[in-house]
This record gives sequence, structure tokens and C-alpha cells, in this order.
Amino acid sequence: MAVLCLGAVSVQAATFNLNNIASGNWNDQNARTANSYLIGFNAQHPHISAAYFEYNLDPAKGRNVTGANLLIVGSTDYHISTFWPGHAGSPPQHWFKVGTSPQAPGGHNFTVSQITTGNNIANLYHYCCTENQNGDLGYAWVSDGLHAGQRFDAFHYTNSRFQTAVNAGGNYVLWTRDRFDDSNDGQNYIWGSTAFHSGNQLQITTSN
Repeated sequence: MAVLCLGAVSVQAATFNLNNIASGNWNDQNARTANSYLIGFNAQHPHISAAYFEYNLDPAKGRNVTGANLLIVGSTDYHISTFWPGHAGSPPQHWFKVGTSPQAPGGHNFTVSQITTGNNIANLYHYCCTENQNGDLGYAWVSDGLHAGQRFDAFHYTNSRFQTAVNAGGNYVLWTRDRFDDSNDGQNYIWGSTAFHSGNQLQITTSN
């Protein structure tokens, strides 16, 4: 925690590391799987999936957010088929783009309970997980499923929506999903064979 004094004004910055409460995924058939946070699609899960991660925002409630990111525990179970020459150096040239999205777009306010305990809810995947319905807060590219220590940006775009959530506090869901797939060889996924892990952390930095 840092304190910056400007005359009589004191600005106190803080960083909050919030542990995951629940996780799982939904596929484009509106079917939910608890605990597994695989995103993308493979032979065992041919319908594309997006993962949700639930956090309690109360520790940062009402503060001015300056940044947010997810630290996600990776897995050796992955297959990346998106070929992006020269994207981040060569080799490797196969990359997976992970987008991070807020709980739900305006006008389609699916609740935390619906997302984390429901199933077969019409249009939930469409409104929560497709890019043209629920844009990204941020994104990151990975070249494997382990990506040790990498943080996934969650405060680069549409920041006002996340700030509104922090102002309100309480439990909140962030989504991750495959945001770029230029080939369809039957598999393009990361975080296969995963289970709930409280270390899937949300980090929030604030200016006050």
C-alpha cells in the first residue's frame, strides 16, 4: 500500500488480491459444467466453451480502479491451433487469444447465481460470451496452456462497467473465452483437465 501526499491532500493507492470463489464453464448450447474452466473446444467438448470465475469485490468496494487482471492456474492439457506468424516473435507462432469479459452486458443482467449454479438458460452463452454481445475488458495471448505467472488483462476496454461493479461490491463474475481462432482442426483450447482452484486470483489496483 502506498501513500502520496499532495499538500493537504492524501491519496492512498491499494492493491487487492481476491481469491476465486467458484468457477466453471458454459458452452454455446447453454450447458454448464462446474469446476472445469476449459475454454475453446476439443474432441471431448466439441461445443465452444467460455469459463466463469466468481469473486467477492467487497474489499475494493467504492474505490477508484486503475487496473485489474486475472492470474489463472494453467494446465498441461491444451491444444493451440491458431497460427499467427510473427505475432510475438518466431518461434513459436501458434497463439491462443484469451479475452476477459464482465458478468453480463447491459439489458441482459444474468445474476451470479444463474451463472454459477444454473443450466440450460436460454441465450446465456450468446449474451455473456460472444464478442459482439459482451465486449472484452482486456485480453492476452498465450503460446501454451501453462503460461506460469502470466496475468490476463481485465481493465483495458469498457472499464466503466467494471468500475460500476466495484462501486456496488458483492459477488461478481468475470468470463474468459477464446477470442481468435483462424483454423478449425477440431481442437483449439486451453485449461483442459482443470478443477476449481482458489488461486485463480483477481487482482485490482486502485488510486484511493
